[in-house]
Amino acid sequence: MGNINGSCIAIGNFDGIHVGHDVLIRRMIELSNETAQKSIIITFKYVRNDLKKSSMNMKYINSPDTKLEILKSYNVDEVIEIELNEIVSRYTPEQFIKLLADDYNAKNIVVGYNFTFGHKASGNINTLKEFQEKYGYRVEEIPPVKYNGIAVSSSLVRTLLNEGKINEANTLLLNKYTIYNDELNINYNKNIGFVDTKSSILVPPDGKYIVNLGRKEYIVNIVSNKNGAALIFDKEVEENIDIVFINKAF
Repeated sequence: MGNINGSCIAIGNFDGIHVGHDVLIRRMIELSNETAQKSIIITFKYVRNDLKKSSMNMKYINSPDTKLEILKSYNVDEVIEIELNEIVSRYTPEQFIKLLADDYNAKNIVVGYNFTFGHKASGNINTLKEFQEKYGYRVEEIPPVKYNGIAVSSSLVRTLLNEGKINEANTLLLNKYTIYNDELNINYNKNIGFVDTKSSILVPPDGKYIVNLGRKEYIVNIVSNKNGAALIFDKEVEENIDIVFINKAF
């Protein structure tokens, strides 16, 4: 059943849930309480790599399943993943707005300052404002959260991780950077994990890192080649435990 007052919606890719995302989502929840509207988080799933905004083989900070788990932890009324298939990915900005109004009864839409949408990312915050009257909603723009004078974004977090700056990335992420057990293959006899190069998961660059597996601290040495990345642990690894990255090992 839909809420007669409509819905308050936070929209974004939300890869690697960071402090900027947190401000946006919490503002949506606050606004939904103020207006007695249904609280909804909408995110996206790319069904093919070539439909991503970037033509690069971009790696995820969180797997799609992990992202959904984190978003659901906000205890909103609904977390919706819109599949960007060949049809939806070609929607004009107005077609996407009509989807929000017709399918989700959007009355308040909360987005980040740099939000883009529609075919070839042709819509932005100004487009959303342009159609407010026609489709009967209001837009709230969340300004950037700054870190050392730079706007926090998933791209910034991804850059820090790709540079091995784990501690800085963790400062921006709600949860420390983690490679989950089901995202890699581990040979428990040799205490070596492996992430295939075809995986969509980001792996930090070669080097030694301090990580936690459960309550135990390890040093993991990452060594990559054309087939993927090997994670070589300094002692015996227990089964089915996630790898939480703490910092670079100096």
